[in-house]
Formats: sequence, C-alpha cells, structure tokens
Amino acid sequence: MTESILSAPPFNLQHTLLPSINFKEWMLERAMQLQPGLFAKLLMIIHGVWRNRNNTLWHDKTQTAQDLVLSSLTWLEEFTSAHAVNSKSNRMQQKAWKPAAQGSLTLNVDAAFLPDQHQGGIGGVLRDYQGRFKAAFACPIPYTASPKQCEMLAIHEGLDLLHSLQEQNVVVQSDCSEALAEIYVENHSLLANGGIVDDIKQVWHQLTGVQLIHTPRNCNQAAHRLAAIGFEATHDSVWLHDAPECILDVLAYDCNKLN
Repeated sequence: MTESILSAPPFNLQHTLLPSINFKEWMLERAMQLQPGLFAKLLMIIHGVWRNRNNTLWHDKTQTAQDLVLSSLTWLEEFTSAHAVNSKSNRMQQKAWKPAAQGSLTLNVDAAFLPDQHQGGIGGVLRDYQGRFKAAFACPIPYTASPKQCEMLAIHEGLDLLHSLQEQNVVVQSDCSEALAEIYVENHSLLANGGIVDDIKQVWHQLTGVQLIHTPRNCNQAAHRLAAIGFEATHDSVWLHDAPECILDVLAYDCNKLN
C-alpha cells in the first residue's frame, strides 16, 4: 500500500527512490529534495500508514489507500488552518486599546448589523487619558442598508454626543476604515452615503480639536459590546458619569492593559 501511495501523485516517487534499507537516511534526503508543503504531506501519509497498521493489528480495521490519503491530507489541511488562525490571533492579542494623550478624550464607536434583517445597532464609549469612563450610548437602528452605513451612523451619533456635552479635544476611533475613508472624501455628494457624510461633517465642523481615526477591531471591544446592546434595544440609551454594567469588565481590561 505504501509503495502504491508514494509512487502516485502528488509524490510520484520512482521505485528506486522508495525506502529500502535505511529509512532515516531516506527521510533526510526527502526533506532536502521535496518542497516544504509536499514534505509535510509525506509526513502525514507516513503517519497515516503507521496508524492504519495499528488499527489493522489491534482493531481489525483497514483503510484503503485512497481513504488513507484523503483522511491524512484532510487532517493536515485542518491543522494548517487552525495554526494560521492561532498565529493571527496571537498577533492581534499584542495590540491593546490606547487612549489619547493627556488633556484629550477618546471616543470609541462601533456598529452591529444583520443584512437579513436590514437593521442594526450602534454604540460608543467616551473615556479620558487614564481610561476612566465619561459617557456612553447604545441605540437601535430600525433600518440600514449596509454595515458601512451603520458604522457612519455610529460616528454621527458619537459626534452628536460630543456636541451635546460640549467636549473638545477628542480622538474618535472607529474600526471601519471604509467608513472613515468616505468621510474624508471632499466631493462626497456623489457617494451612496453622501447624505450621512454631509450630516457628519456639519456636526464635526462645530467641534474643536476632534479627530477621526481608525483603530483595530480588538481595540474597540467596549464600543462593540454597546453596539450589540443597541441592536437588541427598543430605545436609545445614554449613560453619563457611571458606566453601564454591561461594559465594566471591558473597561477594566483596557485599563489593566495600560499599566
């Protein structure tokens, strides 16, 4: 069985290249001669052959050559995908929420959206340079056409909150780079969301020292939690001075990362 597998695609090893006496030396040669991806497949096939041998001896269950190859390569694909996700997660975990410099506030905003329901929710949280809570909001959006539009509504609501509180020197953080890019377009009247962009800029121009910047999604967890609350809500909610219980753990986590 092993000979038939290794002499067929994707290995196509000639019979003279199949292991004869010294298996260790043969494997070292294959490691040097085969591409890394193909060598990984060879290792999985050999493991599959060994496992098939044990199942035959101890459980009287034998796989065909085709089933053995498919199961081994499927397991390798799942392992590679899981390893790639874990590597990406580890890289993302290195980033943490960062407040604006001393003397400025940070407003994180986010949106939740379900295309099948054409509705959404938005939320935002305002904190000082030490991560201390100042204000927050969570609102349902009865109808929205796209995630980007919902993100723009979150930014607009956040700016409205700053205007009502008469706050200055605020860094507004959103994890939607597409929404921010459209807001910065000068001739926005031709955009699909041009009306919302116009509303945003009208409020923005009434504020002093307010910046709109992008932040990674994993640095926007408090606003994400509030957007989910807004999605399920039936009315708008605003919190001042005392943070809602639903984000206390996230606020504490972000503050701990600052120390």
